Amino acid sequence: MNDTDNGKFLLVKHSEGWDFDRCSTWMDKSRASYDVCYPASGQPLPPAEHYDGVIVFGSSASANDSQKHDWVLKELAFIETCMKLDKSFFGICLGAQMLARVMGAEVSAHPDNLKEIGFFDVLPTDAGADFLNDPLKFMMWHSEGFELPSGATHLAFSEQFENQAFKVGRNMYGVQFHPEVNIDVLRIWHERNAKRETGALDDATRTKNIADAIKNEDSITQWLGDFLTKWTLPPAS
Repeated sequence: MNDTDNGKFLLVKHSEGWDFDRCSTWMDKSRASYDVCYPASGQPLPPAEHYDGVIVFGSSASANDSQKHDWVLKELAFIETCMKLDKSFFGICLGAQMLARVMGAEVSAHPDNLKEIGFFDVLPTDAGADFLNDPLKFMMWHSEGFELPSGATHLAFSEQFENQAFKVGRNMYGVQFHPEVNIDVLRIWHERNAKRETGALDDATRTKNIADAIKNEDSITQWLGDFLTKWTLPPAS
């Protein structure tokens, strides 16, 4: 339990070995109570009822891979349960795409086959001024995007992908970008990507990504800290 008695949280990750991301670090510094689950590694998802909030992270898998990966199907059902229980929810990349799918929206590749890998400007919509005060560069790593779900509030966009963030209900958010990825996590992702024949980035791209991570470290950390501080507050009575 943290100092402000904000509840207990579940962090759903899809690969292991990078538990020093910005979300985990913020939880540790805030002395928040949280568990970590790895469904893609075979760990069962705990009951959503045990938690006040859930963060679902990204993955190289697609939200459309429910027939390919059993854990994707189970996670979609878990997120649907979170919605029914009105749990606080923060979906990052795949997590946002899964939330959109649960709400009936389409997840697909860009019509011009564009990708966002690296740091890109994310801009607030008129409705997203409280979510993102000013344009900010965030880390991206995706080739698919999501339609804005029916009933959701559009919060942010980028030049190439219109839907970068949305909110639904009391406290459920989805973001296409990766605010959790700090410099150390990015280095690990680069190392893993280099071992994939179909996904390798060249050295120049890696160098630029690391330079951009250093340049934007403080602004992203500040934004995520402010967001999580509000997101973890107990609901108003």
